[in-house]
Amino acid sequence: MIAFKTAAILLLAALAAARPSEDWEPEGHSHSEHTKPYHVTVVKKIGVPVPHPVAVSVPQYVKVPIPQPYPVHVTVEQPIHVPVYKVVPQIVEKPVPYTVEKPVPYEVEKPYPVEVEKKVEVPIPKPYPVHVPVYKHVYHHKGGHKH
Repeated sequence: MIAFKTAAILLLAALAAARPSEDWEPEGHSHSEHTKPYHVTVVKKIGVPVPHPVAVSVPQYVKVPIPQPYPVHVTVEQPIHVPVYKVVPQIVEKPVPYTVEKPVPYEVEKPYPVEVEKKVEVPIPKPYPVHVPVYKHVYHHKGGHKH
């Protein structure tokens, strides 16, 4: 409602300012400008409090499953035996090394170089005929025309 009243007042002020004065004179004559005070109502804005939602922290609980003992059909000995290993230095007698024949593959050079030529056929697109219309009533070449 306040905005409507403000718009109506501004519209009236704009119409009053755009209207030509009554004692208008044509061009070339001297004229004088008259100013008249105009009362404009000032509308005070009143702030209306709008309720906004307030963020409230909600505790988020994370459930962590705790392992619980349950009966099984297999008998498990208690306590469970866990072997423990310990590194102990020991003197080991090594036998005298000896040679053993072992077949190992190795590359043998050919008596002559071998070259392999591979021929791959590359398809070349052949030109195909395109129909070009030739009109009999249109002269394509005019004789005697020089630039």
